[in-house]
Amino acid sequence: MILLIGTKNCSRCKITKDILDKKGLEYTYKLSTELTDEEQSKYMQKAKEKNILSFPLIIKNDNIITLQEVD
Repeated sequence: MILLIGTKNCSRCKITKDILDKKGLEYTYKLSTELTDEEQSKYMQKAKEKNILSFPLIIKNDNIITLQEVD
């Protein structure tokens, strides 16, 4: 399962959701503000390690991946 983390009124988040929908992939979408402080810190650290500095964040198997890595 894929977790997609975005922000309110994020156009890139909408585009990513549309792509996942077209691929027929199941995902859960959450706003970053819906995450606990611990989850926010964890995912922000993982994103920083992969040099991903903008939303949305795509999480699969507890790892941050890029849209190109989604299957």
